[in-house]
Amino acid sequence: MEQITGKIVKDAQIKKTNNGRELVAFTVAVNDRYKPKDKEEVKETRFFSCAYWLGTKVQKALKQGTVVSV
Repeated sequence: MEQITGKIVKDAQIKKTNNGRELVAFTVAVNDRYKPKDKEEVKETRFFSCAYWLGTKVQKALKQGTVVSV
């Protein structure tokens, strides 16, 4: 299983599915930088859309800028 660590882009939101089930949705940004041989440094940001299904209370802790591992 892969693990990512990054910062939350904006405050998490509670959403509902079509059948009424609630989830907490948030986006995590992961900044990466590397330097290929004989080339300039490359900086890139990857964004991961995440959903937490086990309860909505966690939404209060998932604020913009918070570092999380998922």
